[in-house]
Amino acid sequence: MKLFPWTRPLVSRFRPPGDKSITHRAVLFSTLAEGDIEIYHPLDSLDIAASLRLVQSVGVELIQHETDGWVLRSPGYHNLHEADDVINCDNSGTTIRLASGILAGLPGLSVLTGDYSLRRRPMARVIEPLTMLGVDIAGRQAGLAPLVIKGGVHRGGVIALPVASAQVKSAVLLAGMTASQAVTVQEKTPTRDHTERFLQAMGAKIYSDAGQITVEPGGLHPIAVTVPGDPSSAAFWATLAALLPGSSLVIEQVSVNPGRVGFYQVLQKMGAHVEFRVQRPEPDPMGEIVVSSGLLTGISIGPDLVPSLIDELPLIGLLGSLARGKTEVRGAEELRFKESDRIHTTVANLQTLGVEIKELADGFVVWGQDHLGGGVVDAYGDHRIGMMLAIAAAVSQKPLELLGADAIAISYPQFFADYKRLGSD
Repeated sequence: MKLFPWTRPLVSRFRPPGDKSITHRAVLFSTLAEGDIEIYHPLDSLDIAASLRLVQSVGVELIQHETDGWVLRSPGYHNLHEADDVINCDNSGTTIRLASGILAGLPGLSVLTGDYSLRRRPMARVIEPLTMLGVDIAGRQAGLAPLVIKGGVHRGGVIALPVASAQVKSAVLLAGMTASQAVTVQEKTPTRDHTERFLQAMGAKIYSDAGQITVEPGGLHPIAVTVPGDPSSAAFWATLAALLPGSSLVIEQVSVNPGRVGFYQVLQKMGAHVEFRVQRPEPDPMGEIVVSSGLLTGISIGPDLVPSLIDELPLIGLLGSLARGKTEVRGAEELRFKESDRIHTTVANLQTLGVEIKELADGFVVWGQDHLGGGVVDAYGDHRIGMMLAIAAAVSQKPLELLGADAIAISYPQFFADYKRLGSD
């Protein structure tokens, strides 16, 4: 796909697609409560389709699937059944990891697999804490999918997470819903709290204090969920607004959950003009984020900030390439275990565009310059790398040939429709 530099500023109002993390949870948590879960403004993407297939395979009925709203009807957790075949999670790490916790208490055998990429992403991080709770779960010898879970009775306990991961935390908390006693998760670094907010809204007894989250087993009730816009999807357009002189973008009805706006806070520190407007504080904060262009300066990002902007770090590389001075990212080893090795694919692609950037074991260092060149770049099967490169094309001086652009449909099917519309506003 050939992409060309934009010739005008980005001045627009924009509602991003539904938040992927929240849509996943709304779908997967339908298994936990008897009755109808109503989901408004969901994200309809390939990743979410994997979660929909999974819940349907164990007995949840999809009774409405309109563009602006879905209804999922569950018979209740104790009336679910084992799937009659292997469950394919495709490329979705959220689906396979959260489902591991959900299926831990479901009698019967569950086998979870995925595509080539997912079968090479680390699963020991979820296998080990669930095993400590007495869950019968195993993967391949290297701790990889397929995962085999023999569901049934398991115990509670205290689990200290070795890695900062909202997905692993969620898997353990979800297993806690069907454990024989309370489960406590200890986090060294706070991660996004969508699961805790969801469980509380559904009636769970869940408590958070000083890096510890405790959940007690018990039944839940169904809820109606209005999914806010995805700040991670909107981050691509926020990057463009920050880099294109004269730009001003109002991102509407977007999640402003404190655990999801780390990228925008970094953007503000780099010199872009950013304003947050909270319009609905509960159960998951939603509002507007306004981003305008500014003179950007490099920044250092360490391990304490990484969990709050893990999905947006490739964009930090792009921003750093056009900011004054040096931008450094450290403590981001987790990037190597995404849909691609995002440290390597970010560095390799930006080098193709003429950027001075150095790959580190746990991040990268990039030195700012006054322009980007063109060339042939590759998404490497990774939706976020593909979108980052499309934004790079908009601010470069020469056309860019993007290979593997179809990977973007995994999380943002209408990305290029929005790209075209926002470029012509």
